Amino acid sequence: MAVLNRGLFSFLLLFTMWTAGETVIQAEQTENELLQSAGFPAVQEERERIFVMPGGQSVGLHLETKGLYVVGFHFIETEQARVSPGEKAGLLPGDVIVRVENKKVSEPQAIRPYVQKAARQNKAVELTVLRGKKTMHMSVAPVKDAATSTYKLGVYIKNKTAGIGTLTFYEPKSKKFGALGHVISDLQSGKPFAPVKGTLHPADITGIRKAAEGVPGEKIADIPLGEKWGTISSNTPFGIFGQLNQDLKGTKLYPAAHPDEVKEGPAQIWTVTKGKKVKLYNISVVRTIDQTKPAIKGMIIKITDPKLIEETGGIVQGMSGSPIIQNGRVIGAVTHVFVNDPLSGYGVHIDWMLKDAGIV
Repeated sequence: MAVLNRGLFSFLLLFTMWTAGETVIQAEQTENELLQSAGFPAVQEERERIFVMPGGQSVGLHLETKGLYVVGFHFIETEQARVSPGEKAGLLPGDVIVRVENKKVSEPQAIRPYVQKAARQNKAVELTVLRGKKTMHMSVAPVKDAATSTYKLGVYIKNKTAGIGTLTFYEPKSKKFGALGHVISDLQSGKPFAPVKGTLHPADITGIRKAAEGVPGEKIADIPLGEKWGTISSNTPFGIFGQLNQDLKGTKLYPAAHPDEVKEGPAQIWTVTKGKKVKLYNISVVRTIDQTKPAIKGMIIKITDPKLIEETGGIVQGMSGSPIIQNGRVIGAVTHVFVNDPLSGYGVHIDWMLKDAGIV
């Protein structure tokens, strides 16, 4: 796609895979509050207006699938040929195996006894598989690996993934939150990691690998798994959603903007570059799309704050989900960086995150 007359750009999701409360933001007054303080009557909203607390905190995300996630396939050397029974049976990357021989499974090693038993009985293994919202039943015949003399299905599976991102908002009445602004996909299969359950943890930013042209940067963090902030219930194209188990402190309610209320021009993002302190940095909304249907690329943003550029080199991985504030409203979240121009990237409109959170 052409953006900013710079030709075609590649981009990165700003979710950092793991390798291993304090806030300084002061909330602005909303436009209505400013008008009322000046003696003007309250403006009557013609559309539903949602109020949320902006986040900006770095968070650790620990996700588990509700079953065994198919990452890919490996070919087994038999006496006759190289085969992958799972691929031959019709499994696809992104499928989730939820039952083996009608028994629930949640750990990769749990499938092995069923495979060996079926092989001894010269039978296929019966699998119940989720493919998106569709439930399927498949029979996979194990084959003997000539090198190990064990029977296998030729399928790579996993049930967990983890990483860091940024909390976008918290709605105190429902205790629902939204983070990241984009889906978490498996690195090997490239498919969305779902259906999921998981936990949200605070993250302490210990360093930054600065971004440069063609070289994506990233936040480096310590994640205390013993400190649980909330539970994750969904992973959608518009982010990670769930409920906090404690109130978010240090800020106040802001109105959420509708897509047609976002304007090209100055704005700010809230994010963390060191420790746990949320800070405000200046950006510019270069382009915005008045979307009437959900779409992940709602605006193009550019970092203009000299301090943030000095600290990070631009937009870095782990910054996804950083709330964007404009004219006293939460307008969206940072989601992607242009690899060839780390000062620029995409943002998603807050409306679509609120819908997937179940708030709108």
